[in-house]
Amino acid sequence: MRRGRWRGASFRPSRVFFKPAAARLAFRVEASALHCNGFGLLHGGFISTMADIWLGYNVAHALDPGTRFVTSSLSVDFLGAAHAGDCLDSQIDRIKLGARMCHASGAIFVGDKPVAAMRATFTVVSEPSSFTTTGKS
Repeated sequence: MRRGRWRGASFRPSRVFFKPAAARLAFRVEASALHCNGFGLLHGGFISTMADIWLGYNVAHALDPGTRFVTSSLSVDFLGAAHAGDCLDSQIDRIKLGARMCHASGAIFVGDKPVAAMRATFTVVSEPSSFTTTGKS
């Protein structure tokens, strides 16, 4: 586990935490029974949502403040199961920034066990300098 203090907020029914990890952000979420499917396993849609958010926040952290972007492609490979009460941790291993496209990839773990591999491409829709005082470009 990387060193550093977890900071976060409680959003019922989950608690989400983050901490700076060198040039990247690390995230953790405590899963609840509300995130599980009928088999008692963490729902793939929940894991995919966390992947999109965590990769996107890391790209935003690396871009100039105010740069707007949207997810253009998201891929999640499910590698293992997670259950209610598990803590999911993000590990971002690659961020590539371009003028119009950005890419990030990483994995989601429960402890040392990989649960998902994640990759996303983001499209830059406006640069910070293109904003006007009304917020329209």
